[in-house]
Amino acid sequence: MNLQATYIMVIETSDYLHRLEANQFNLFTQKLHNGISKVLSKFNGEVINHNDNTYKVSFNQVTDTILCAIKLQYNFKYITPKFDKSIRRLKIGIATETGNGNGITLATRMCEIVKDQIVIEASVKEDYQKENKNAFINKDHFRTLKASESSFLTKTMDYIETIWNNPTFCLDDVSIPLGYSKSQVYRKMMSLTGMPLSSFIRNYRLNKAMHLMHFRKGKIMDVAKQTGFANAGHFSKCFKDKFDILPSKYLQQHT
Repeated sequence: MNLQATYIMVIETSDYLHRLEANQFNLFTQKLHNGISKVLSKFNGEVINHNDNTYKVSFNQVTDTILCAIKLQYNFKYITPKFDKSIRRLKIGIATETGNGNGITLATRMCEIVKDQIVIEASVKEDYQKENKNAFINKDHFRTLKASESSFLTKTMDYIETIWNNPTFCLDDVSIPLGYSKSQVYRKMMSLTGMPLSSFIRNYRLNKAMHLMHFRKGKIMDVAKQTGFANAGHFSKCFKDKFDILPSKYLQQHT
């Protein structure tokens, strides 16, 4: 076991739209918070910060971390079963924090980006299996990111965060700064996210746009430009395809 490590768990519920609209599900979120708080306390988790639908938690023991994730996922299935699956979705990312802040960043990215419900770093799995000699991580419950996958995720997101709102950005140029071939980028993105890089960046931009509009940070044309869309018409179509509501209608509902 890594005696110097702290284990970071990031918990997120629901999709991006429902995270922003959490006030519409007060009963659901009340039950959710009560349930999560009890489980975190039982397994000695220390809440770093949280909002309506996101928790960042630290643990000193890897076994507590893993068992807490299993319990959270199990309990969540039975909270407000009348809500549809998109509203009831729970995702968890777990990474090792060694003091440089990278653990929180990686756990957040695993939680938000990787398609699986519970995602852990390889070092977390190694520490757990060292501490529990006769136990193993169930692949049906956890996805373990190999070191190479974590490295790719970190490199890719670090790069995307510098270019995502550039409308002249060309996907053909991605492999050069990342140090991978085009086919490697495609395979790795499909494995991690279930979508090619082009679709991922579009979704990333749309989530940013949703955030700006939710907090009334500009008109539709301004938001489109700020988030890397060449024109408002194309932006509106993409927005409607993803969120099932036109940006104009969304703004009307939030003014």
